[in-house]
Amino acid sequence: MSNSRIHGSHGRGLGSAFASLLVVTVALLALTGARAGVISPQSGWYSGNPLLGPAALTDLACSGGICYGAGNAGTLLKSGDAGATWAGVGSGVQQDLRLVRIVGGKPDSFVAGGGCVLRRFDDGGKTVTRLPFTARDSNCPSGIAAVAFPTSSLGYLALDNGSVLATADGGRTFSRRTATPGGSANDLLCTADTTCLAVTTGGTIQRTTDGGVSWTQVAAPTGGQLRTITAASDKVLYAGGDALTLLKSIDGGATWTPTPILNVPGGDISRIRCADAKTCLLAMTAGNQVLRTTDGGAKFTSIVASSDPTFAVDFASATRAVAVGATGSAELSDDAGANWKPVGLRIPGSFRVLDAVSGLVAYAGGAQGVLARTVDSGQSWANISPPTSAEIVGIAAPTASTLFVLAQDGSLERSDNGGDSYRILDTGASTVPNAIVALDPDHVLLIGPRGVRRSTNGGDTFEAVADKVAAQTSLNGTGQAGNVVYAFGTTSLIASTDGGATWKKVGTPRGRGINDVSFGTASVGLLLDAHGKLWRTRNGGKSWRELRSLGAWGPDRIELSDASHGFALAGPTVLRTDDAGSSWHPQYLAGGQVSALQSSGGTAYALVNDSILYATTSGGDVGAQQQLTLSAKPASVKKPRTITLTGKLTPADGGEDVMVFRYVGGRWAVQHATVASNGVFTTRSTVLKTSQFVAQIFGDGAHAGAGTTPLTVKVGR
Repeated sequence: MSNSRIHGSHGRGLGSAFASLLVVTVALLALTGARAGVISPQSGWYSGNPLLGPAALTDLACSGGICYGAGNAGTLLKSGDAGATWAGVGSGVQQDLRLVRIVGGKPDSFVAGGGCVLRRFDDGGKTVTRLPFTARDSNCPSGIAAVAFPTSSLGYLALDNGSVLATADGGRTFSRRTATPGGSANDLLCTADTTCLAVTTGGTIQRTTDGGVSWTQVAAPTGGQLRTITAASDKVLYAGGDALTLLKSIDGGATWTPTPILNVPGGDISRIRCADAKTCLLAMTAGNQVLRTTDGGAKFTSIVASSDPTFAVDFASATRAVAVGATGSAELSDDAGANWKPVGLRIPGSFRVLDAVSGLVAYAGGAQGVLARTVDSGQSWANISPPTSAEIVGIAAPTASTLFVLAQDGSLERSDNGGDSYRILDTGASTVPNAIVALDPDHVLLIGPRGVRRSTNGGDTFEAVADKVAAQTSLNGTGQAGNVVYAFGTTSLIASTDGGATWKKVGTPRGRGINDVSFGTASVGLLLDAHGKLWRTRNGGKSWRELRSLGAWGPDRIELSDASHGFALAGPTVLRTDDAGSSWHPQYLAGGQVSALQSSGGTAYALVNDSILYATTSGGDVGAQQQLTLSAKPASVKKPRTITLTGKLTPADGGEDVMVFRYVGGRWAVQHATVASNGVFTTRSTVLKTSQFVAQIFGDGAHAGAGTTPLTVKVGR
């Protein structure tokens, strides 16, 4: 079921775990209980390395020991223990969330937003509501710059163009207030229901005592932008900005005094948070340092809290400080910011290969002998003793404790204790194999570059398989489905049913080169040809049928876990099928290109770029299932003309974006359609030749994605 171009693996499918997802009824949100953060906010994939995911965390809000972190690519995290552990919140968006704020001083409610997106989360993150300050989540006239909710109902928004909006019903509706003078607001602070302060791009501080109806300048231009404002006590406030500019108020914001910051490296202040009137931490836009004062700003010390840039800080208590920053980094301090320690571990190095052993155990290996292991379904990963300094190009683990590791220099090592120690094996090969398969602890196969070498004694000795089909075939990938082992090259596919002793040729689509192959059973398989077209067999390769169901994604890897369920890899997108490739729906993984995917025992593991390790125990989906349909009117035409495509999404909230792909003449094109509140969407297309159409939609954190089978519109008699 699993397959690989560069390493061996084993067919341990997701089976019924794919078919029976746990549906949690919430408003629009799924909150994962995994120890790792769900960095892909629209899907059920969670990051185990880095522990909190690859996206930069750019803002932080803490209250009563509860902290929320927000960042790029829709990243949203929650900690209920003052930053010690974190869980991911499915925000349902891919846009960067640059700010997060507590609502009404109660940690059960918060808002997060950025650009055209603003969401409110209540009940500790169990429900979410879109706050409609703009009609849509993209291409709005002006994005959000700052937000403050002094009560659960009363809130204020500042937009990039200087506009100010107010709500009296928790964000369901908004009314316009007076724009801030002196530039648009970078940050808002409300000290009472209708008394708020704004720091502006023009370097001023503006104050309102009537809920934004009017503003009074209480601090003159500073020569650069002011970016942050905070309350250290009822009367003591601080504001900061460019070139270490710091202002202090001791009368609740009515008047301000410049406070010089001396004898520390330069920078632009982006966040100020305080434990009390005297103890404060300042983060920089560049993330290069955290400034600390314990005497109300009389003097500061510069602290580097992490090897990663630090973008935001806050206090979870008088002594517990929390910091977040680049690459999902988070740090804790138990002495009010003087000393810091990281939250979780990140395994450095560049990974290349994956092997999924079970629903709990998997391995990842790569450059300079780096080897990592998970024993908790990919929620966390640990370094295990590297068996070699050469790059690891193949991993085969027939059991949780038995492990074979193939290196680029041709060396092969075996561990019988899950990677704690190794012994060197003699492959007897003159060239480096392209892949490895371990059927069990005794039977091991080395695949390619031409032919197969086989061991029946646990790797102590290997012999070339005396089989003409195997010996004459150039091979670079392999996989397993039940008792069938298959191997393939760019033009050939072969299979063995007797542990690799003998092999036979398997038919492939005529005249098509092979890019990747995956069998879910001995009969059902998918093949990606050299031109990116998808083919399916249901009779073990005797015949193949082209499937025009993928859309324009152009995947280069496939993974069929059983007779029905599997994945295709296309850049940062994973496509999932529940019907052996007849239809697909997209899932988003933040961090870059998805380069490898393996599944076993109800868990799928994915490698993004060369350092990010994701996993899912829900088939990559989260939330309630959606249904997507597509029809054409007319369904066939005698000559070229424009047709109307109508679809329906069930259930629907309205405003969802559906991708409608068209396939004609060997090429794909895409249109986008917006779903109405009744679930209907329409688009028009001019058909010159017979065409196929496919509709797909991403999930939103509360609903799984959906896709249709191809719809054919015939042109001509």
